[in-house]
Amino acid sequence: MSRSHGNLLDRLTRGVRWTWLSEDYRAALPEDLDATVMDLESRDRLHAKQGRSTARIRFDSPWGPLSVYLKRHYRLPFLARLGALLFPSLRFTPGASELAHLERARSLGVAVPDTVAAGERIGPWGTLQSFLMVAELTGCRELNEVWPGLRATMTEDAFARLKRELIVEMAGIAARLHAASVFHKDLYLCHFFLDTTLQSPLGGRLTLIDLHRLAEHRLLGFRWRWKDLGQLLYSSYEVAGIDDRDRLRFWRHYREATALPFAGWQMRRVIAKAERYRKHNSGD
Repeated sequence: MSRSHGNLLDRLTRGVRWTWLSEDYRAALPEDLDATVMDLESRDRLHAKQGRSTARIRFDSPWGPLSVYLKRHYRLPFLARLGALLFPSLRFTPGASELAHLERARSLGVAVPDTVAAGERIGPWGTLQSFLMVAELTGCRELNEVWPGLRATMTEDAFARLKRELIVEMAGIAARLHAASVFHKDLYLCHFFLDTTLQSPLGGRLTLIDLHRLAEHRLLGFRWRWKDLGQLLYSSYEVAGIDDRDRLRFWRHYREATALPFAGWQMRRVIAKAERYRKHNSGD
């Protein structure tokens, strides 16, 4: 990936920018994307607040239609702006950071959305913006939303078999991250997307999204392990079709995949973390 940052005077007075485009999707993107990406308008699934936005955008081209989710940050804190001005090759923007996080997760064998494009705008005069564009997960839905519907439409045996397959796959995803001391920090069921078009029992049906907080922690990894697993456990409480047997099955596969030491004690820490999330969100 080639990034041109100019010199300090360039960044301060004129501003510089870089844009990375995936070769797999370049033909479906506008030729002027680099100049227009921060100004593209879409009301489709738009979420905007505090200088950032996320929206679904569809591009139509001779290559074919392409639907993406575009995350943009227009206003960033002073320290990030100063850091990017002085050390532009480091990742001071959410766009550049999540691009690296997606690459890191892929390198660990975790399925994540395809990165379509990313970039930064550094300067002039201390301004800082970034964007990240990922391909829409066609045919996929949030696991917490699709789970109750599957329970209602499948036979008991088929649903039980599917649950076992998905739990093993989820445990494998968490284990691959944590074994590398990499933590999602937002590991709720809603961030696992299920491909509803696949019927294979061999895995590969789940995609992990929203990796903007992903980080590596080698010294205090146990703390972030409890946070990740506590979030996942808490998010399972109100989902119809998930019971304690399923939660224990996840723990068994995760524990075996990570060779987790002091597993009983760590399980209690995870449960305590989930209970704190429950109390906080219920107002108790």
